Amino acid sequence: MPEIPHRGVRGNDATDEHLWKHGLRLADAIAVWVGPAKYFEQAESLEDDGYGRIRKRAERTIMIGPDRGGRLLTIVLELPDALRESHVVTGWPSTSAEQSRYHQPGGRMRRR
Repeated sequence: MPEIPHRGVRGNDATDEHLWKHGLRLADAIAVWVGPAKYFEQAESLEDDGYGRIRKRAERTIMIGPDRGGRLLTIVLELPDALRESHVVTGWPSTSAEQSRYHQPGGRMRRR
């Protein structure tokens, strides 16, 4: 079951750069979080830490939902402890497969 960020989302300079490459801004990710987004677990994977060591990637959740204009976006979140906001890793306009996933039953929605 995917975790749902209840304290909001935040970014940093790296987030801005990743989102900018896909034509998005942090405000777009916040709009998805505020709206009727669905949350899905991201498949667990390993990553190279840049020093030749392989480590398990931090727990991440995928958030799919509409921005203020109704365009579906996919946002990748890194989840912190329960007392902090979730970190936006990257995001992009949802692919057709991600749009289908959003419209099909499944995933979790945040209770208002």
